[in-house]
Amino acid sequence: MSRLLKDLNPDQHEAVTTTAGPLLVIAGAGSGKTRVLTRRLAYILQQRLAEPYQILAVTFTNKAAGEMKERVWRLLGGEISALNVSTFHSFCARFLRREGGALGYDNNYTIFDESDSETLAKNCIKQLGLAGSQFSPKAQLRKISNAKNRMVGAETYAASASGYFEKATADIYSLYQKRLRECNAMDFDDLLFNSVTLLKNNREIGGRYRQRFQYLLVDEYQDTNHVQYLLLKHLLGDHQNICVVGDEDQSIYGWRGADIRNILEFEKDFPGAKIIKLEQNYRSTSIILDAASSVIENNEARKAKKLWTDIKGGEKLQLLLVDSAEEEAVAVVDFLKNERNGSNLKEMSILYRTNAQSRAFEEHLRRDNIPYQIVGGIAFYQRKEIKDLLAYLKLIVNIKDDVSFQRIINYPRRGVGAKSLEGLLSLAARESVSAYEILLKLDDFPELFARAKRVKPFVELIEIYRQKRESVPIDILAQDLVEDLRFLDELRQEDEIVAQTKIENVEAFIEGMAEYASHNGEATLENYLAEISLFTDLDSYREIEDKLTLMSLHSAKGLEFEIVFMVGLEEGLFPLGRAVAEPMELEEERRLFYVGATRAKKKLILSSATTRHRFGEVESIPSRFIKEIPENLVECHELRSRRRFEFDTGAFGTRGESPAGRRRATSPSGVHYDFEDSEIMTVGRIVQHPTFGRGKIIGAEGFGESLTLEIMFTGVGKKKIMVKYARLKIVG
Repeated sequence: MSRLLKDLNPDQHEAVTTTAGPLLVIAGAGSGKTRVLTRRLAYILQQRLAEPYQILAVTFTNKAAGEMKERVWRLLGGEISALNVSTFHSFCARFLRREGGALGYDNNYTIFDESDSETLAKNCIKQLGLAGSQFSPKAQLRKISNAKNRMVGAETYAASASGYFEKATADIYSLYQKRLRECNAMDFDDLLFNSVTLLKNNREIGGRYRQRFQYLLVDEYQDTNHVQYLLLKHLLGDHQNICVVGDEDQSIYGWRGADIRNILEFEKDFPGAKIIKLEQNYRSTSIILDAASSVIENNEARKAKKLWTDIKGGEKLQLLLVDSAEEEAVAVVDFLKNERNGSNLKEMSILYRTNAQSRAFEEHLRRDNIPYQIVGGIAFYQRKEIKDLLAYLKLIVNIKDDVSFQRIINYPRRGVGAKSLEGLLSLAARESVSAYEILLKLDDFPELFARAKRVKPFVELIEIYRQKRESVPIDILAQDLVEDLRFLDELRQEDEIVAQTKIENVEAFIEGMAEYASHNGEATLENYLAEISLFTDLDSYREIEDKLTLMSLHSAKGLEFEIVFMVGLEEGLFPLGRAVAEPMELEEERRLFYVGATRAKKKLILSSATTRHRFGEVESIPSRFIKEIPENLVECHELRSRRRFEFDTGAFGTRGESPAGRRRATSPSGVHYDFEDSEIMTVGRIVQHPTFGRGKIIGAEGFGESLTLEIMFTGVGKKKIMVKYARLKIVG
């Protein structure tokens, strides 16, 4: 017992040992939340309050789940196979393997990833005769995903749809779900939607699981969405033993459905809940914490707390002011080379708001022979050669998977053209079976006989492997399949130079299967495919290599580095232009800054460019987040050849005259900001246009000379207008 509770501060100790009823642990950045979760889980087991199979712990990445499970095993001195520690999606995937029959699914159903879903949506849009220019698959999938996350099914969506576009989306949604069913497949959102549906509507299944789980533990609760919230509610028994750990100041996934109200209103949802705040930070210096806190305190949607640390002092934040994105890359890489003498590269990271910002840094890092890794590029399992091999394995498991079938029927080439494939799919639709099932009965369809010789070897191959998968280890199965397909020869024919990397990827894929088989007793092909379909970029991140890490701010949550470069701190980029007019979106951008800043343990370097190419060269002003940092915490490096914006004396350079015709505002950090009169043209203002007349501003994008307004004009309708050329007058 003393080993479990040692090294815990009083708040952590209380969070670990409070085991009855609902508990909310507000865990500030770097406050040891993973330690609390793992010790609490181990404490419940050691006190014999529940058996391992009676506990469910959920988090947001497979990597975090694996680390949590291993920590608990070490604390208790051995592996506990019955312990349920997983992501939401992984838990639901296993749950539906066992219980999905109640909804009409076979237990070998396929999980469609984003690429598979997009292919299916594209097919549905085409089948409905809708224009792809008006109904892009990605946009339609976003609408369908949003509906599922609100637990709005296709029929309910269709019943409330109004107008041409919404009704068309309803048709796409309905057909998309029908085709998923026919493929015996679910997309990511279905895993949660179908699980909640079963737990809510099936009294026998719901009752069994509520009785089984005596304790629920939830990590990163601030990032849960509505359907995840409902899943927890329907798994929670009368005991109400739910412990959620999170920090509303780190809620940064609102754009994909996360609902910050879940954590802000926990006490309302679970009356009598106890709240414990973890405010001692073990990661960052006091200067970094004070800077991050000074920014996040400008948000309103938060619970009051103040992080503190025993790591007093530290270096001031460094602010690099440069002319352009290229100069920013030069300055950051030069700064990084100076720091490299005292720190390993793996202890440094460059964080940016958008993935496109990585280009300039990559060029200069390669030029200086500095090794780096990118988190958030093309994910390993989304590479073409891996997707092709996976499609074969998916079809071997589930012959109803038409999306996988379409991908591989002519790869390697078999002379099956687009027209032949279209005819085959049409026939399959008429017969209400999958395309592969048609090939199994070619003799019944003489109209396809001319193509029979071309596809017969393909069918024979799939049938052989359907039989082999029951008795052959999964990695050997994949190795044999690669050889029988002459897969590597096909890659070499495409491009000999690029082929080597692709071949190495295939070898790494099979090596991963072998590793999975060695660590899992039930290493079936179905289980393996389900596991990797839920794999994320962050799961592939490896801290052990001495490489600089480049990643988006969203990808960085949960990580920490000695030195962090946070780049692109300009209005319109960070915060994004579209967020400025929406208070809740702006607060999320500020939380994103807070997350980035609190990744740094010893040093935090910020950068801001005067110009940046975003669909043309755009002039920028430094981000408002810079001006929210107290002056005494920042040291400025003036690296610009021309001064577009002015700075105070001292660390911020020499104050200049403000250009005529501009207003000037001073930030707490001493930075002077120049604003055009257009800056007062905010959402809600009434304006007069010389051509369109009177209108109300309903949207805004960009800043300064790039500021664009969306205005609803009386009798004219909506217009998008660049303020620089509009000669607008504010009249209300």
